[in-house]
Amino acid sequence: MGNNASAPSRRDTKRTKGCSPKPDESVHTEVAASDSEGSDSSKPATPGRFSLDYLIVIVGFGLCRAWIVFSLSASVASLESRTDWVFLVAGAVTAALAALVMTRIVGSLARMHERLTEIMLGMVASSALCVPAAVWLDSPSLLLLGLITGGAASGLLQVMWGERFAAQDLYFSLACAPAAAIVTGLVLAMSSETNQLVFIALPIISVALLALECKRCNIVWKTGLPEGQLEDDEPEPTAAAAAQPAASRERMRLDAMSAKLMITIMVFSFLVRMFDAFPIVGDDPFDLFGGIGSFSLVLVGAIFLIIAFFIKDRMNISLVYRLSLPIMIAGLIAIALVFGQRAPLSVMLIAIGYELFDILSWVLFSEVARRKGPDAAPYVFGIGVAYMFVGMAAGYLASAVMSPLVQDGSLQLSAVALVAILCLVVISFMVLPESMVSSLSHLGTSKKQEKEKPADQAEPQEPQLTLEQKCAGVAQQCGLTPRENEVLEFLARGRTLSIVARDLHIAKNTARTHIEKIYQKTGIHKQQDLIDFVEEWTADEGDAAPQR
Repeated sequence: MGNNASAPSRRDTKRTKGCSPKPDESVHTEVAASDSEGSDSSKPATPGRFSLDYLIVIVGFGLCRAWIVFSLSASVASLESRTDWVFLVAGAVTAALAALVMTRIVGSLARMHERLTEIMLGMVASSALCVPAAVWLDSPSLLLLGLITGGAASGLLQVMWGERFAAQDLYFSLACAPAAAIVTGLVLAMSSETNQLVFIALPIISVALLALECKRCNIVWKTGLPEGQLEDDEPEPTAAAAAQPAASRERMRLDAMSAKLMITIMVFSFLVRMFDAFPIVGDDPFDLFGGIGSFSLVLVGAIFLIIAFFIKDRMNISLVYRLSLPIMIAGLIAIALVFGQRAPLSVMLIAIGYELFDILSWVLFSEVARRKGPDAAPYVFGIGVAYMFVGMAAGYLASAVMSPLVQDGSLQLSAVALVAILCLVVISFMVLPESMVSSLSHLGTSKKQEKEKPADQAEPQEPQLTLEQKCAGVAQQCGLTPRENEVLEFLARGRTLSIVARDLHIAKNTARTHIEKIYQKTGIHKQQDLIDFVEEWTADEGDAAPQR
């Protein structure tokens, strides 16, 4: 059975290599000649093909996440210690390395993607062989090898599925992320943890669907160059490559808002996995649906999908964030007060709150990647997956340390819940407030609305202004000083007074004076109104200050 499982992986190798949203230079050149600036080259042209893309990404990504859940529960009778953290640490390290390799090694992006995909396929095959064999042979060594290779493969596979999210628009992510959660929940509910075929079938089918999606989107995996030659060594670079030499060689970095999003998903993952690993008092009322975890995935995915379908253009992504925090806090309060009587309800509330934010995080990762450019997806999703896996691993390890203390009475579970509530409050007010979530998703909505313009009403597109250019235009229009222009850039990114003072190395009173002058000269009195005004500013608005 092991040999048969590895054969499909080898057959799919040529179809799967380089499955990223960035084809080789020749493909970029052809797309640039036919599409207007800023359009998505990998978006399908026909409605039928677009619908099939939905289905492929939903099923493929959902199976990938289900494989991860099953791998976290893999065990053998002769090994009593926890092994879930091994899988997660391997995935975090590999995802982070992929992010750095794909965006910081100049001149070999397509070839590096080809190599990383080959590594992923080898690790998938290794995990598919080792984990079932370890269970059948009761071998801890084989299990650890299978979890390490499986964790590494899952990190790379999630990054590549993330690239498929980023290759489409905001509404594609809003539909696929919750629908994939439903697929994951259903697979978990219908499969048994003792069925070793899931460790073989799920990753291989997910990889095959990824290969199919890349083929449909015309992703070219072969560089077509000699083994020792890199893309930047070509004697006659294409016009598209020559036009942007500096941008392609820039070291990619996350802005402050994106970094805070990564930290938030790490904290959420840590808290939910820490409480998830504590034993539940009483029977699980959702055993018929595969347990609380599976039921929560299906329920949250369905609710998210219904909201996104019916609200559509009026969808406010920050609403999901607004719901996830109080739901998680309600579950933690229930643990602190009545854990012995309402344990399943407490765990379910925490799981629902986390799944809401988990789905939202994939949507926001896609938006951050689209905002940074076509080559940013591996970096954004690599860092995002790494933060998520690190949080989960830390949560499992923390629960392993605290569980004996809780059982012997040395540590009160209610105290742990109260500390977790404090962490969520700090996250919601100081790390990732709701205004930042709105800012992260605002750009994608605007792009969607522009794409929906009828062809006969399309206007010649002007070069898209950066935030710095818009702030400079607003400063000139409203008579701001150079220092006030610098402060305006911070305010337009959602920064607070304390951050402005810290990053500009000025006193808080001085920063407060600059901010008051900006509001006075622009006629605006709220930061969100100022952010909206800067984002909507165009070069032909005239010299009149906004009337607010």
